[in-house]
Amino acid sequence: MAIEDLFDHKCDIYHMVGESKDLGYGIDETKFGYPDTPDIEDLECHFNVSPDGTLTQTESANEYIHVGKLQLPAGTDVRVNDKIVDKENGLIYTAQVPKNIRDHHMTVTIHRKGTVKGAL
Repeated sequence: MAIEDLFDHKCDIYHMVGESKDLGYGIDETKFGYPDTPDIEDLECHFNVSPDGTLTQTESANEYIHVGKLQLPAGTDVRVNDKIVDKENGLIYTAQVPKNIRDHHMTVTIHRKGTVKGAL
């Protein structure tokens, strides 16, 4: 069985970019965001995301965090804080430190964070 047989999902990867703006008086402001179009589109991958997550009650809303792992082909240009979109369901994750596994494949811990207002 080849590693390619494991890749049963598709994802888009957006690299974070920064834009600096001179506010005057020697002060620069840098805003970070993602481009409108993905840097890598329809990449074959495998999401291994647990249905379990952490839900924390806060004063204004409930915050949830889901953590999982993403398997990618070797050599994939994935970076810390990249936005990764699961093409099957549209869920958006943020990449943590990618790891090259013996030039066989890449693995990245991913997380998804959000709020649920009025729950619980």
